[in-house]
Amino acid sequence: MKRDPARVHVHIYEDCDVDCEAVNVSKESGDEIEWHSTGEAFTVKFESSPFKDAEFEVPAGGCRSSGPVVDDALYVTYHYEIRSVGSQQAAADPDVNVKH
Repeated sequence: MKRDPARVHVHIYEDCDVDCEAVNVSKESGDEIEWHSTGEAFTVKFESSPFKDAEFEVPAGGCRSSGPVVDDALYVTYHYEIRSVGSQQAAADPDVNVKH
């Protein structure tokens, strides 16, 4: 039985740390991630993305959604990095696990 899509919240802190190092999203349910900045602006960048876009700009104090997992995404773990827009230093490299 298919469930309603979920919006998985990931909070990004000043030092580019996140509250969830790995999150699970369902391709079949159309889940998406919503990144929340607790301070400055950040860039979230996938080398290979399970979403339509590979890069997301999270505004200072705001949030940005990934949109649902795309149909041709594989059921694997996708790595991404988070950089502070001001310094562009990579400080976090969390994962997204795409499940059924």
